[in-house]
Amino acid sequence: MSILWLDYETRSRCDLRSRGSYNYAQDCSTEIICMAHAFDDEDVVLWTPLEPFPQKIVEFIVRGGQIRAHNAGFDRLITEFVLCHDYKVPTPLLTQWYCTAAQARANCAPGSLEDVGRFASTSMRKDHRGSQLIRLLCIPKADGTFNTDPTLLAEMGNYALQDVRTMRAISQAMRQLSADELL
Repeated sequence: MSILWLDYETRSRCDLRSRGSYNYAQDCSTEIICMAHAFDDEDVVLWTPLEPFPQKIVEFIVRGGQIRAHNAGFDRLITEFVLCHDYKVPTPLLTQWYCTAAQARANCAPGSLEDVGRFASTSMRKDHRGSQLIRLLCIPKADGTFNTDPTLLAEMGNYALQDVRTMRAISQAMRQLSADELL
């Protein structure tokens, strides 16, 4: 079975912590900064909204391929309410999603990508710069606008690429979820 690994970086005027993922994803100000993705063991690549959306991903969704993300509930909501809505991408079925955070927990490992990387002793680790970049790029300034510094946006793209590499390495190093666990 082919796998699409993905991770979004987003921004919004909606406060994710206080309003929750569902409200955040549905807020009209929520937008995708970038999406890092890879098919199976291929190189991880970056898509930004300045580029046409990859047709290979559209075809993968239509064929019913498995989509893996860490905390996949969030990525599923961003896919459905932002990507599919704004970029006319078909909505993946709920059964196409596989959560690597749930996989980690099912393996008695911590759920956070940072902690499970240390737990699994993989050579791939989460980039600690991410929380700084999120504060700088994903939370609006006092006037409601966002920082659009090209250097920071490029760094955010690299952060997303590393998250997919880390998620994939950790997921592949652990026992896969059983059919019962996927229900």
